[in-house]
Amino acid sequence: GGGGGASMLWDGLSDDAFVPSSSNSFNVISRSGITPTTGGMQTEGYTISYQAIGTCNRLLANIDRITALSEEERNVYKAEARFIRAHYYFLLTRLYGDVPLTLQPLGLDDASAMLPRTSKAQVLTAVLEDLDFAAENLPNTSYSGHAVRGAALGYKVRVLLTNKQWASAAETAQTIMSEKIFSIYQGGYRNLFRKPGQNNNPEIMFSARFLPPNMYSPADMMYSYLKAVQPMHYLVDSYACTDGKSINESPLYNAENPYENRDPRLKASIIYEGVWRGTDASSAFDPVFENILGGYLPRKYINETKWPTSYATQSDQDWVFLRYADVLLMYAEARNEVSGPDQSVIDAINQVRSRADVNMPIIRLNDGYNGETMRQLIRQERRVELALEGQRYFDLKRWGIIKEVMDNTQDPDGASRLFQARDTLWPVPQSEVDIAKSLGNEGYKQTPGF
Repeated sequence: GGGGGASMLWDGLSDDAFVPSSSNSFNVISRSGITPTTGGMQTEGYTISYQAIGTCNRLLANIDRITALSEEERNVYKAEARFIRAHYYFLLTRLYGDVPLTLQPLGLDDASAMLPRTSKAQVLTAVLEDLDFAAENLPNTSYSGHAVRGAALGYKVRVLLTNKQWASAAETAQTIMSEKIFSIYQGGYRNLFRKPGQNNNPEIMFSARFLPPNMYSPADMMYSYLKAVQPMHYLVDSYACTDGKSINESPLYNAENPYENRDPRLKASIIYEGVWRGTDASSAFDPVFENILGGYLPRKYINETKWPTSYATQSDQDWVFLRYADVLLMYAEARNEVSGPDQSVIDAINQVRSRADVNMPIIRLNDGYNGETMRQLIRQERRVELALEGQRYFDLKRWGIIKEVMDNTQDPDGASRLFQARDTLWPVPQSEVDIAKSLGNEGYKQTPGF
């Protein structure tokens, strides 16, 4: 579905990328074709999340029976399970709004069968309680595969920010920053998304980890061979020039040589005509030959040594769900919403922009920013820093601008995007509604508008 190495598919629901295949229904959803029976991600976002939650609930209900573990050891396992449970309940609220809330294993009893769709606010209360427990009981160390305190706090920032609890979001992000466990990686922006740069990386706070051959990443197979996600010109054009000005304003921009003098994150993230997909000139990308209508493929998460790729390609790239740059930008956004731009907002953004191999011009407090102009700068910085990491769709939704943006977006195949207000929350699988109805469960109804 949309998890692990397939997370880039979420960008196909935004103005950053195009999903050409109907597989997983992302392109159907992107054109407002979602219904209760669409299937693909519309169903998997629900069922896979509850499978994970059910697993966590079973562990939490039974782990105290393992007397060979100390209480401290049990609490670490509980904290990991509650962190994962929070991750999935948060996703459920982002997609469906009100969803059934259960913190115990379900059975075949009447109480299990009659669970209603619990209010989103009540589910989020449980999510924050899980994340608080995780933050108190997980080790306060760098990330090495198991959830740590910083990951729990980072997810808490994301939950609070999504629900416009600005002051609490800024305070929680400040806690992460002040504890100084994580930092901006200086070993190359592109190496954040491929091995060995991901090993012991000080910026990565939580990820889906892969180790071939038993558990391998689909990144190169999906994005290089199947071309499952194709960046669009809207994203490419959003990268500023090296003077910090947009391509519409900068004298450095040359339409005949459009990829020079641009934010270095563009070349690190996007394959355009002439870029080597492999390790020699024979692999130079030709979008016409490869029938890539928009002209671009992802470079982020791609390992050129795997070229030529196939269905059999086994990649080892970890998929990064949370990194310190995101925390800094979330802090800047939340703090700006609380009190407007101040030096701490400027400093957080500049830490991201001044990464050694990015080195975009720093911004200054006396540059004349107000709350609105700083808001737009932060949104732009999120777009280019987190491009193709599965974030843009959720950002557009929480900013309340997704309809405006998507109604002015056209896919490379000529189809127009469309976003109806009802699409802000997805329909749950119709099969779930039918089962509830057959049992007389009046508290479980389809999402309004469907």
